Amino acid sequence: MNINFKKSVSRNSFKLYILFVLMIFVAGLQAEQTNGRKQMFKSALIPGWGELSQDNKTGYIFLASELILWSSVFYFQQESDLKDTASRNYAIKYAHIDPELELTEDYLYDLRKHLSSGYETGGFNAGVVETAKAMFPDDLVKQDEYIGANVYSDEFYWEWDSRENKHDYAIFRKRMVQYSGYIKGITGGIIANHLVSALNSLIFAKKQNKVKMNVQFDTEMNPVLLVNYKF
Repeated sequence: MNINFKKSVSRNSFKLYILFVLMIFVAGLQAEQTNGRKQMFKSALIPGWGELSQDNKTGYIFLASELILWSSVFYFQQESDLKDTASRNYAIKYAHIDPELELTEDYLYDLRKHLSSGYETGGFNAGVVETAKAMFPDDLVKQDEYIGANVYSDEFYWEWDSRENKHDYAIFRKRMVQYSGYIKGITGGIIANHLVSALNSLIFAKKQNKVKMNVQFDTEMNPVLLVNYKF
């Protein structure tokens, strides 16, 4: 698998956002009030915009939440990238992998689990051989086929200097995965912030449409405030 995990998370997050915008669009077509639909679309694009356009101060809450959430995404993405780079450099130094190799997520994961890629006890390839024997105990041909399809070649050989080094590397990778998980969760919060703000703008606009106020002057030119409430 050559697709980087964090890139996959980013693409999934983008798909969720597109789906959310389409949901808002369909809901907007069903809105009865033109002004309500307009304000809803504003908040769907930028949370808080629709509320602030109607002098509703709750818009500041949605806008501030959006800024905080996106700042968190950028922070955790940066931390995830740093841990990814640090783990690769650590493996190059202490597991002696080829720095020119294009490493897959599967390979980087296997580095966490095995002291080496070899056939000695604790090595990845040794585990593949044992699995082949367990799966095909009476079929040497299938054993060889399974082993040939799953072992690492000498090009991808690694061997950790110590168990402590392997453990430290595993911590780097674990932190990277955690940060990527945080990004996924925060993305859900961003979508929720857009959705709630859009609905809030629509509801507030409908309430505003029921109340109409204007100022007129009587015969003596005194200002008169007229309030019309639509039930």
